[in-house]
Amino acid sequence: MTNARFPEATFQLFETDAGGFRWRLRDDDGTVLATSGEAAPTPQAAARRLQRVKHVAPTAGVDAVDSA
Repeated sequence: MTNARFPEATFQLFETDAGGFRWRLRDDDGTVLATSGEAAPTPQAAARRLQRVKHVAPTAGVDAVDSA
C-alpha cells in the first residue's frame, strides 16, 4: 500500500553504455530520487553498493553545505 507522504520506491540496477553497472532509486511515479555516484565493474559490485546504501540510509544525517 502506498503512503501518500512516502510513496513506494524501487532500486534499479542497470548497465551503462560504457559497460559499467549503476543503481538508481525511483519512486512510484518514476521520479529518480538517488543514483550511484560511479559505475561498478560488475552487477554484483553495484548490488553490494546498493545494499550498503539501504543499510546506512535509515540513520544517515543531513549536512548543510555552503557553496563556495
